[in-house]
Amino acid sequence: MKLFFSLLLTLLFITLQAQTNNTYLADITSLRDILQKTPSFKDQIKGQSLTAYNELFGKLKSDSITNISDYKYFYNLAQLFFPIRDNHLAFYQTIDESNFKDKSAFDKYITTKEFKDFPKYNINIDSLKEALGNKSIDSIEGIYYLDTLFSVGIFKAKSNEYIGVVLSSKITVWRNLIWEKGQIAIHLYEDLPNHFKAIYADPVMKRLILFSNEKFKNSSLINSHFYGFFYNSCYSKLTSQIDYINLSKNIYDFHFKNIDASIQYLHIKHFSADPIDIQKSDSFYDSIKNLLTAPNLILDLRNNNGGANKVSNKFLKLVKRYVQNGKVYVLVNNGTLSQGEIFTLQLKQLPNVQVFGQTTNGTLMYGSNYGKREKLSSQAFEVYITDMNGDKRLIPYEVYGVNPDITLTDSKDWIDQTIEIIRKK
Repeated sequence: MKLFFSLLLTLLFITLQAQTNNTYLADITSLRDILQKTPSFKDQIKGQSLTAYNELFGKLKSDSITNISDYKYFYNLAQLFFPIRDNHLAFYQTIDESNFKDKSAFDKYITTKEFKDFPKYNINIDSLKEALGNKSIDSIEGIYYLDTLFSVGIFKAKSNEYIGVVLSSKITVWRNLIWEKGQIAIHLYEDLPNHFKAIYADPVMKRLILFSNEKFKNSSLINSHFYGFFYNSCYSKLTSQIDYINLSKNIYDFHFKNIDASIQYLHIKHFSADPIDIQKSDSFYDSIKNLLTAPNLILDLRNNNGGANKVSNKFLKLVKRYVQNGKVYVLVNNGTLSQGEIFTLQLKQLPNVQVFGQTTNGTLMYGSNYGKREKLSSQAFEVYITDMNGDKRLIPYEVYGVNPDITLTDSKDWIDQTIEIIRKK
């Protein structure tokens, strides 16, 4: 009888393991099928690239993973995105956010295997802090801070891989600390110098998210912005330096002013095609279209998050008229993306235009008409899908971004720097 029950338990374990592995196979197959339909896959993954992609898929498919909450499960799926240059694509773990809005639900959630078994790196935290504290400010390795509540130590794990483990955390949900020292909050895969495919755990919900376009600049991981409380923060080694590069998310959508008799300033935050935003854009355009009279114009496109050319075209026509008699100085940064980058390229083709600041984001080739999202078979992961065929001439800028004619420093206000350059001329 004991032998019978032992065989029964073994058979049950094997069956459950096979079912879980079948879930993994279903997920990775459905993800490949989703990605194959995107314009970026069709543009880029063909010939030898397709052969290599199929080999990668075969290798990942043969992996045996039985725990859907295992970090490796997400990492394997994320690798199918790595060969595709399409920064509009998004991939993330789905979590029931209601677990965080109700104390009783959260109390139950923190007892789950998913929460308790969050990946941890076996390392001496005190020794790690001491070693990373001696790293150069210009090295990717070091201690990073997210606001004042979270610190992470990033160290090289392999030739092109870096791991970031929690050193300290004051982040609480319903008065519960949700992070333990040593848990993995960051995993970076360097594909270009100081450019990474990054897997982050959301600092509050611990949801795993793929950031395909992370960059190390100004001693910071400059794309590591998270919705909610940490929206205005990114992982940075610098804790007190004033940010002269980015504009506040609370700034006006559109703004125009006279700096002095020879310099005017125009800020455009977006080219959104939302009907209400179009009304605001049209109204602003009508209010300033006859006011550009100074010989110099600073056109601020920092943190312009894009939109549609049907909105940007009127501003392009306005600048085309202006440059017949005046000079334009365009400000861009890593937060300038999508239609904001395309608009910058259009401006660079005009006479009397110079672009100042920082290389743009590199998210401009593709896009999404409908904001479609699709869950994988397990319902545990979701893909934000791109469906727009971009101008093929933009492919060289996807990931790499648009370079400025003159790079500005991060130690002084960018408008002041631009004014100094104008006056010296």
